[in-house]
Amino acid sequence: MNSHRFIIVSTFIFFGVFTQCEKDDICISSVVGNSNMVILMLDKDSGERRNPSGFLIRPIGTEKQLSQSSADSLTLPLKLTHSITQFEFITNNGDANENIDTLQINYQRSDQFINGACGYRANFILDESPILILNSENNWIKGAVIIKDTISDETSAHLGILH
Repeated sequence: MNSHRFIIVSTFIFFGVFTQCEKDDICISSVVGNSNMVILMLDKDSGERRNPSGFLIRPIGTEKQLSQSSADSLTLPLKLTHSITQFEFITNNGDANENIDTLQINYQRSDQFINGACGYRANFILDESPILILNSENNWIKGAVIIKDTISDETSAHLGILH
């Protein structure tokens, strides 16, 4: 009799555990997380894509290099806990003519609930004035153009940097 009771109790526990799982208890790998901002380096006169010579980007506060001049478009990570992120845009890196412009990217964050397993993802909305050049002398960056103001994927460019 004890073995029958054990089997019945075990069966109820087994079905109780496995029927309580919901479809959103697993985060599918195809769900996109937080997106990076995609930028294009544009010639200020022609509007055509053109990277400056010896070009690289470095986040403020680190020696980590993010990008070099060989890419057609560049992705920049934005901070989740702030409404600004600062980068050094460097041209002629390592030359005597090296020129560093410090750019502040201005944006607002909008969180989007995915599901219980994946949680939230951040979408970013660029401010009306998306960049602020922090250094005031010898700027090689001349401005920016918003291409797409909402950053929710990395399939197309969001910001064009004019130089």
